[in-house]
Amino acid sequence: MSVNSSFTDIIDQYEFYNQTEQYKNAYFQIKYTIYKDGLCGNLDISPMKRLCTPYLHIHPYQTEKFFVLQGQLSYQLGEKLYSCNNHTCPSPIVIPPSTPHTFWMSDNQEDLIFMVHTEPIYKDHGLRISSYENIAGARRDKYMTLWQALVLIDSVETYPVRLPLFWTKLIIKLGALIGQLLGYQSEYDEYTTKIFDS
Repeated sequence: MSVNSSFTDIIDQYEFYNQTEQYKNAYFQIKYTIYKDGLCGNLDISPMKRLCTPYLHIHPYQTEKFFVLQGQLSYQLGEKLYSCNNHTCPSPIVIPPSTPHTFWMSDNQEDLIFMVHTEPIYKDHGLRISSYENIAGARRDKYMTLWQALVLIDSVETYPVRLPLFWTKLIIKLGALIGQLLGYQSEYDEYTTKIFDS
């Protein structure tokens, strides 16, 4: 199954597979494609202003690994910047918990395709397949308000690094609480593939 984050401007795509096996073994892995002809392949736009570039962030409890399959990836890991392709990148690129990072397409000669592997996973918080499904779905269907974003950020525990973590968490949790009171959710049935037994 795959999810695009836009119906009109196909900028990126998440491809999900073997979900039951992944949950059983406490990890998840997706194939992520950033299209060279979409907005995120437009090199006239600063990388940090592209929709596909995550804000510089940390995951306090999870390790991410990137496996570049095609294209040129640029990424920030800690204070350092890197640029590489499937021949020159480490395999995998390992992002330990609490390490600031972000990534973007650094040239548009071809689509950027890489695998994202995250572990461990949890049923209802942290990065997981349903969080990717809901973020992509909310963006695609134009439901991504500030309050919705705060609810999702709190759920996926993906924190910006501009402020100390304590203050960042406090601001996001308060914003997420307001968002939930306004009716925003971290998961919606129309976006979420149910994996766990009830």
